Parts: sequence; structure tokens; C-alpha cells
Amino acid sequence: MANPIKLLVSDMDGTVLSGKQRIEPETIQAIEAAREQGVEFAIATGRNYLNAKELTDAAGIHCPIIASNGARVMTVDGEELSATTLTTEQAQQIYGIISQYEVFFEMFCDQGLVTAQGATIDAAYDSLKELSEESDRAKQVLDFFHDRYYVHEDVKMIDGFRSYIRNQAGKVFKFISFSFDQELMKTIWQEIEQKVEGVYVTSSGHDNIEVMAVGADKGTAVKILADHLGVPIEQVAVIGDNLNDLPMFKVAGKAIAMGNGHDEAKAIAHHVTKINDEHGVGYAIQQLASRAW
Repeated sequence: MANPIKLLVSDMDGTVLSGKQRIEPETIQAIEAAREQGVEFAIATGRNYLNAKELTDAAGIHCPIIASNGARVMTVDGEELSATTLTTEQAQQIYGIISQYEVFFEMFCDQGLVTAQGATIDAAYDSLKELSEESDRAKQVLDFFHDRYYVHEDVKMIDGFRSYIRNQAGKVFKFISFSFDQELMKTIWQEIEQKVEGVYVTSSGHDNIEVMAVGADKGTAVKILADHLGVPIEQVAVIGDNLNDLPMFKVAGKAIAMGNGHDEAKAIAHHVTKINDEHGVGYAIQQLASRAW
């Protein structure tokens, strides 16, 4: 008989979050039912820790959180189990490459989410504005960044970004860059891999790339968390939808891909569940509980 699952680790966007960017009641009930059966629950997300915690708190779920794609592993009580950070030099190099192009980008650091005030963001904003006249998706993205940067100021806009990295940022966990131009995303991905040593590049969606230090990935982080909780890796199930989930798919006892997931995730998963807007995480939990999977 297969090992019973003792820990379930779920991605957030496209996975445990619905299209409304929240954890729906049906999924919350399934998570609580699993906990009553002795299964621990944890999050593994590309989001920063505070943002992920806001979403779990809103759902009434208190759990360990793997944040910034594995760069930070946090206990249920908010204690940092591990931090795998970019060096100042790596951060400067990544910024130097990204800032050559008309793309949005954000840096995750001790000070929260930051971006550079000036030409890069202005140019990306202007180019998206032109696209938004022809594309509904571009208009949605434009509205998203407008609210994020200029209205709610979820992301701080920094003048003198290189100096900020050196003197004020503190620990730097991750860079993320966004563009509709997938060829441009590939170009930036390749340039970072070729020019910056000791970094890991991945993606959590077709319109972004994410850059962390080597060792800051969800697979390494899941192993750290499982060890902390005293759960053998064979008794860990993971669920996700994209390329940044592949490292945890490769280490866990059971890997489950979302129905809306990337083909590469589905290809190496043990099982494929329903899509996120059909409570795919909740369905997967039920299948695990009944030992159907």
C-alpha cells in the first residue's frame, strides 16, 4: 500500500486561488477536513510572504508558507526556516539586463516589493497603453499595473535603483519581469542565464520570468519544510500548475497538476485534477483522502 499523505503543499495562483484571486469556501472545507485526518497543509508560491499570508489569513487558514518560489521558508508562526538570497552583485546584474528593455519588473526584498522609477517602467506603461486600445487582456493588465504602482502603491517606485540595492534593500529574494512579448521574455531569460552566475530562472505564467539564487526553488524548500515538520518526503503531496512548480513535482512522493496547468507540469505529474475555478485542490484532497490516488 502506498504511503499515506501527511503533508499537502499547494501553489497559489492558478491552483488554490480561484480566478477571483481568493481561496474559495469549498477548498477551505476540503483543507480543514484533511487537517482533521492528520494531513498538514502548506503554501508554496512565487508571491512574497506578506502577500501570501494576507490571502491565507483572509481564508482563515494558518499554515507554513514557502514564498518567493522557495527563497523563503516560513513556519506557521512566521519564523524564517531558511532564506536563499541573491547577492548585491547578482541583483545589480539582473537589474542591468532587465532595465535595457520595455518591461515591467519587481524586486522582492526585505523592504517589500520595489521597482525602479523612471524610463523602464514608463516605457513599458506607454507600450501597454497602446496595446490596450486593441486588446481587452492588455487593458486588464494596464489597469492592474496602474492600481499596483500608482493607486494602492503595493509596489514602491524607487529613484536611484542601483544605490537602493546596495544600501537599503537588505536581503533580495527574487526578481520578476512581465511582458506580453514572449520572444522578449525568452531573450531576457537567456541573457540572464548567460551573464549572471549562480541564479535560477523560471516562469509562473506565459507572460513572466522569475529569477532567484540557485537553491531558491520550490523543491528544495519543500524538503526543508518536510524535514522541519518531521514528514518523510514520500508522504508529501504537491499540487501546482506551472514551470516554477516542477522542482517540487520532482521531489515529492506525489505530484498533482491542475487541469489548467502547463503541459510540462501535467507530463510529469502522477495525477491531473480539475481546473482552479472548479476547486481542483479540493477535488485532489478528496481523491487523496479516499485513497483513489
